[in-house]
Amino acid sequence: MQHEYVMRFTTLLFTAGWLTLTIQPAAVASTYQIGRAEQQDQPHSTAGIISATILDESGEPMMGVTVQVSGSKTVYITDAKGYFEFKTTKPSETIRLSFIGYKAKSITLQAGKSQRIALDPDSETLTDVVITGFTKKDKKSFTGSQTTVKAKELLSMGTKNLLESLEAFVPGLQIVQQNNLGSDPNARPDLNLRGRATFSGAANLPLFVVDGAIVDVNYIYDMDMNTIESVTVLKDASASALYGAKAAAGVIVITTKPIEQGAIRLNYSGTLRLTTPDLSGYHLLNPEQKLRYEELAGVYTGSDPAEQYRKDLERDAVVRMIRSGVNTDWLSKPLRMGVSHSHSLSAEGGDQFVRYGLTLRYGNEQGVMIQSGRERVSGSFKLSYNRPNRIFLSNNLTVNRVSSDEPNYGSFSNFSRMNPYLSPYGTDGQLVKSFRGDRVNNPLYEAKLGSYNQSQNIDLLNTSTLQAWVGDFRVDGDFSFTIRSGSGRKFRSPLSNDFRGDALDQRGEMVENQSKGFNYMGKLMVSYNRTFLDKLYVTSMAGANIESSSSDASTYTSRGFYSDNLGHPNFALGYRSGARPSGSDNYSTAAGFFLNGNAIYDNRYSLDFVFRYEGSSKFGKNQRFAPFWSLGGGWNIHNESFFKGNKNIQLLKLRASLGYLGNMSFEPYQAYTTYDYNKNINYLVGAGAVPRGIGNPDLKWERTLNQNVGLDLTLFKSRWDLTFDAYRKLTDNLLLDVTKAPSIGVVTAKQNVGEVVNSGLEFSTRVVPIQNKDLQWTLALNYSYNRNKVKKISNALKALNDSYAKDTVLNRSTTPLPLYEEGQSLTALKVVPSAGIDPATGKEIYIKRDGSYTFDYDSNDRIVFGDTSPWAYGTLSSYLFYKGFSLNASFGYSLGAVVYNQTLASRVEGADPQYNADERVLNDRWKKPGDVAKYKDIANRESPYQSSRFVQKEYYLTLRSLSLAYETEAAWVKKLHLRRARFELLSNDLFYLSTVKRERGLDYPFARSIELSARLSF
Repeated sequence: MQHEYVMRFTTLLFTAGWLTLTIQPAAVASTYQIGRAEQQDQPHSTAGIISATILDESGEPMMGVTVQVSGSKTVYITDAKGYFEFKTTKPSETIRLSFIGYKAKSITLQAGKSQRIALDPDSETLTDVVITGFTKKDKKSFTGSQTTVKAKELLSMGTKNLLESLEAFVPGLQIVQQNNLGSDPNARPDLNLRGRATFSGAANLPLFVVDGAIVDVNYIYDMDMNTIESVTVLKDASASALYGAKAAAGVIVITTKPIEQGAIRLNYSGTLRLTTPDLSGYHLLNPEQKLRYEELAGVYTGSDPAEQYRKDLERDAVVRMIRSGVNTDWLSKPLRMGVSHSHSLSAEGGDQFVRYGLTLRYGNEQGVMIQSGRERVSGSFKLSYNRPNRIFLSNNLTVNRVSSDEPNYGSFSNFSRMNPYLSPYGTDGQLVKSFRGDRVNNPLYEAKLGSYNQSQNIDLLNTSTLQAWVGDFRVDGDFSFTIRSGSGRKFRSPLSNDFRGDALDQRGEMVENQSKGFNYMGKLMVSYNRTFLDKLYVTSMAGANIESSSSDASTYTSRGFYSDNLGHPNFALGYRSGARPSGSDNYSTAAGFFLNGNAIYDNRYSLDFVFRYEGSSKFGKNQRFAPFWSLGGGWNIHNESFFKGNKNIQLLKLRASLGYLGNMSFEPYQAYTTYDYNKNINYLVGAGAVPRGIGNPDLKWERTLNQNVGLDLTLFKSRWDLTFDAYRKLTDNLLLDVTKAPSIGVVTAKQNVGEVVNSGLEFSTRVVPIQNKDLQWTLALNYSYNRNKVKKISNALKALNDSYAKDTVLNRSTTPLPLYEEGQSLTALKVVPSAGIDPATGKEIYIKRDGSYTFDYDSNDRIVFGDTSPWAYGTLSSYLFYKGFSLNASFGYSLGAVVYNQTLASRVEGADPQYNADERVLNDRWKKPGDVAKYKDIANRESPYQSSRFVQKEYYLTLRSLSLAYETEAAWVKKLHLRRARFELLSNDLFYLSTVKRERGLDYPFARSIELSARLSF
């Protein structure tokens, strides 16, 4: 019944989406010398007239196609309907058609006979086209900063997820390292584009657009990479200003593969991946070393004879276990070789008017920790109808279901800290619940219980588009909607050690959550293009958009389960004492209006202007709407007269842009006064309501003033190209908490008081040292640099900094909390300087601000010891092709970031001798007067204060991917009824070399993988 309901619901949504009006933006042509007939509409066939309509691979008219007449210097350009015509005195003319991103075509046309001609896309020149999500632009006329990555390049990095593959090709795009999460398949990576511009982590995420529809980062993380045609990353104001209030953190535009005309064709892609844990960062004590550490730390030293007797018995028991040969490899207990596989099958076809495509995908990714995994099932259906020069309709429906499983036994650190002389099994062969009188739990016992942690999410995305030609105008529109639903259950068995000592009716717990959401957005625009004075080509566009977003979520916790095997809410006895359900209900709307003008003169000088006026319900009623704009200019120096005849320079372009962009990735009710019920406040009529947040009618948008200058250079017949960008981003009106008077009822409220500035450099280059008929070798390098500075913060943030300084627990944490101060970086690392360990006492010597030495820690002595952001990071890649074979390697590097070494602070110094530790705990800690050591007295079990002794500068190099592939269309392939076959062997993260010696993957280990893939076209 449930499946039948889903099928009916999906069919209904598809029908509704198909009937919905939508839009796709017009393409912009390059400017050439133009000679066109005055009549723009397609005439009846007439002798002496050469005419044709040029179509793309989807049957859509192509505006801006260059038409070169053989034997003549005259060049024509197609209009908005893809049409051109010119007069001739000959019975026929041979013409050459060319357009960036498409294969050039020469054809002979008969006078008086108009034809329709289709151009084929050329994947080798795809990077010469910029897809902005509104239009396609020739890179030579584009004034913004962008990077375009082709599908083949993305797949050369592996098929795990798009975000990790994309990082290798885009300067300025950085995945934030999360040492705790390692290679957890359910941990979505966080990424920044050109640094952090705001204090909120979510607000630093770029905007994601798929075929014109805005989606969230989770959709991208689970996207089928085999369906992607290209990805364009828009970085500056000129490139992304049409997205206005959402574009401050950049825009990532994803284009899926178009439907090709012809008889039905099948394509299959399959991948088998083997993943093994990378434990190279773990250097733990063996049984003998661990016993020695315990002895030196005083574990077996008693304060009186009776206690000493008990300690001696404990030590004797440990010695017996060691002598019996117990040496448990605890690191391997929760781990496995992950076996993952994914399959994608597509069918497509159609004629000149109607085309269709269906794609089905299944993927099952096993993590290296037992019980962890992620299952992906998706399907998409594309349908389009095209009447050239009249109307174009399309609809794309995609449904994704993602199921995830997390380990029921908690963190990997529960195993890495276990003593090697302890066996998880007792003498009876059964798992032991705990060790040392219940002081140490057995994590393997927890893993064998009936506990589980599972979740499932379903997303439905439908995008409909319409194009209609009305005279010289083109009307474009699109409408998309997304339906989301999610659920999750986390059950902890009543047999778990977590409930030791609890009453029977309070053992066992289940946390259940439900969520749902619905978003829609649409835009409508009109474009008009015209050529003036034969050399000035002007495009104009005006439009409007609307959008709405709603979500609902709830969570409750039930308690009291008598059976380990009956983990269902139906078997719960009740709720935790005093607990209440929790949830959220969010709703927001937005609308905007925009204008875009572009002018290109003689293919040398280009100018772009965008103005957008946008409003959102998320902000105060006095500041709902705000203007955003950009201005960009470009100079194609290679087209100047003084460069004519220079065959070595194909592209030399200077560009600059300036503009204001916005950010609206915030909670929907932050500008409103909200209340919550408090059960502890009871009146005769019921519970009292207390303020939850104080409204601010003047709360306005965060704005980013984005400035960019760039250089594009292509030399030696495209054997060498280079792109350089320098940028500055000033974000003001940052939303921060401001301290309020106690009489108001809340401690803080939101106001626009913060400022942050980012500045940086980006560089990428590609060289082809060898290129002939059979062999090509390409080298590529990209480099990024970013630094930020806090210009202004709120009084509440300053007070928070002060509270951190006074908190002893936080000052002993293994992860220093960020301290935001004006004039310093968002990612600055501040700790107290240290002079090392006193050889006489084994205590740490701190350096005060006046330069004097002291044994007393004072958090007010903190100073900056560097930045956790590197001064250089990027990728070095090599691509070698020979007769259908390809060998690719990609290395990632990072230079100069400072890290606070958690391993030194918690597993060397600060180690608890009750658990295992890093081997340096024996060799590098102070033991007796006169020792010159790096770390405190080995008998000291206190967590150390945050000092410079644990700060290290990191330089690392990693082999991100190494692949060997073979692609062929040989005769033996045809005999198997295939058009094309490609086979690839690829590995990820083969090594990681770093100047910092630390444990990597604390809660979930990092992993290395090797995969075999096949892509077959029938």
